[in-house]
Amino acid sequence: MHYVSLILAILFWSSSFIAAKIAYASFSPLLVCMLRLAIASVSMSMIGIFRKRKRPAKNDLKYIVLSAVAGITVYYAVENIGLSLTTAANASLIGASYPVMTVLVGMAVYRMRISKRTMLGIVMAIVGVYILTAKSTDTVEGAWRGDVLLILDGFLWGFYNFLTQSISDQCDTFTVSWYQMMTGALFFIPLLFLQKPIVQDISIASIVAILYLSVGCTVVATVLYNYGLRGVSAKTAVVLMNLMPVFGLFFSATILHETVLLKQIFGGAIVLLGVFFSGGSGEV
Repeated sequence: MHYVSLILAILFWSSSFIAAKIAYASFSPLLVCMLRLAIASVSMSMIGIFRKRKRPAKNDLKYIVLSAVAGITVYYAVENIGLSLTTAANASLIGASYPVMTVLVGMAVYRMRISKRTMLGIVMAIVGVYILTAKSTDTVEGAWRGDVLLILDGFLWGFYNFLTQSISDQCDTFTVSWYQMMTGALFFIPLLFLQKPIVQDISIASIVAILYLSVGCTVVATVLYNYGLRGVSAKTAVVLMNLMPVFGLFFSATILHETVLLKQIFGGAIVLLGVFFSGGSGEV
């Protein structure tokens, strides 16, 4: 059941790139993010009122705040700005490299030991990401800036995984997700000053996209992912994210009608191969 929860969360997240692109037609990127987090926080608060829950232990509060700032506040801000500068297809493919970035965070910060096979996978994934982000005349102008931001986002996601796993089982999954969401939304408010909020030509499609991002891709996906993390290791969980580019490319081609380039397929394939190698090996 934990694996099913993780796959469903990844399905929601891979479609979030498409929903965000639709919302950008009416709202600026950071405003989209703020609306998403605000609606998600209200939705979770309404559900939380009717749920029995335990307050997090004092030691857990620091991990909740740190994971919320890294994995919600800053993560979503960087993601939305990056996504507005590149294609949804590229965003999905770069997202496939996040498992490798999580391993790198584990190595650098949590002293996680890795095998030679894992190291080979990391190198392959880095090569794949380079192919994806290399400047080319057949990509969106200035897309490399968005690609770089999305790469940096991968390291934030790595921290989020390890920080969330540091929270004890005393607090149930929903309560952890709820506290993270409210904290993330609160800390996001000052970031609105980084970009002038813009609202123009509001359409039904953009409103539906905001609601889908808020409830489906944020509330439901976060709860599902955090539930999955309770029964699966952080390393195994993020390896399942190799499904994201598959879903993402399908959605970007069928809904946004983006052109999928040979360079993207080739680079994405190398990334996935690298993720397979880095995720399939144990410690030395």
